[in-house]
Amino acid sequence: MKTFSLLAVLLGMLTAGALAAAPVPMTDFNKTLVAASNQQKLAFILLGRSTCGICNATRAMIKEGRINVTAADYVMADLNIDNPRTEAVFMQRYGKQKFGDTLPFVVVTDSHGKLLASSGGPKSAAQWNALLASAKRKTGAKG
Repeated sequence: MKTFSLLAVLLGMLTAGALAAAPVPMTDFNKTLVAASNQQKLAFILLGRSTCGICNATRAMIKEGRINVTAADYVMADLNIDNPRTEAVFMQRYGKQKFGDTLPFVVVTDSHGKLLASSGGPKSAAQWNALLASAKRKTGAKG
């Protein structure tokens, strides 16, 4: 009986960890929106570059679980602004005026690609989490 209880606890911990894990980022804008639609999840789309310190800090906060972008709730895209086609598709859909001039540019969409929240530049984990909570509230979900 003790072995069963221990296994149940370990399985619960592993399941909780998997649900809280960050999603594996996609690198294609359109495929991300299709995946969000198919999975009925929100999309978290980061447009940045690999040499951007602020972008890398944001990625690290997601990977460490300090920003609440979890595989259970989000499909994530990590897009390269230095790819002219990617930048054009992103900007055509969401427009630069929403972000300012500092990377990363981030949008959170519903499962159909409708913009729920957007921001650009450096943010603390608390600020990113407030943005995510705001986006979720717009879907009727609790933050």
